[in-house]
Amino acid sequence: MNKHLATLSVVLLGVLLAAWKYWDYINNPWTRDGVVRAYVIQVTPRVSGPVVELPIVDDQAVKAGDLLFRIDPRTYKANLDKAEAEAVRTAGDYERAQELVRRGDISQRDFDKAEAAYNVAIANREQAQLDLEFTEVVAPVDGYITNLDLREGSQAVANNPEMALVDTNSFWINGYFRETMIQDIDTGDRAIVTLMTYPDTPITGTVESIGWGIARQDGSTSYELLPAISPTFSWIRLAQRVPVRIKLDPLPAGIQLRVGTTASVLVKAGS
Repeated sequence: MNKHLATLSVVLLGVLLAAWKYWDYINNPWTRDGVVRAYVIQVTPRVSGPVVELPIVDDQAVKAGDLLFRIDPRTYKANLDKAEAEAVRTAGDYERAQELVRRGDISQRDFDKAEAAYNVAIANREQAQLDLEFTEVVAPVDGYITNLDLREGSQAVANNPEMALVDTNSFWINGYFRETMIQDIDTGDRAIVTLMTYPDTPITGTVESIGWGIARQDGSTSYELLPAISPTFSWIRLAQRVPVRIKLDPLPAGIQLRVGTTASVLVKAGS
């Protein structure tokens, strides 16, 4: 009798647990279609030249202000010296022109020319100073170096991205929920995220925003600005997926997020 009661109790407990899990699934929106996101900065030099110093390696962690690479500064130092000399010369011309125009010995037109030449020389000197400073490329934020193809001796080209920097402090989760579930999700709801990388260590967060639009597969503009509609339609109509952005709480020790990795997201509706 006791054995039967024990067995019945275990079965009943299992049924109750299954019912509770099903109730939790029905009432709390859940998706396996989640992904780790972060802002990725394209590190782009402002000037061109050969790389003479590269103190970093691929996948290295860096702090804001750390030197990423240095472009040969000699050409830009020479340009600055030349610009400073020109600024000194035109400053002297401008001072003499000011004295002469007060005495009426030169025309207003000649004075304006001297003043304009001085202003141009000052602007050129400031630009040359900036170009010299731009030979040192530093990390704009804390982050991780990725896709580093640059080498010492290679030519860095102005306005051409040389590497990517994943912003350490910008990680979030995008959970893609079926449109039938969106009505149960509100900003501020608590969320539980399970990373495929760390399946035994769930992390928590908060619903920060819900996407207001997704791209349509049919209806894009085509010939003569008419909508292009596919002539076929499957008898099964799948619910669209809408992105829900999850702001993460402080991470447990040992958890490292990587952009593009997979996550499951459960939102505690009404929380």
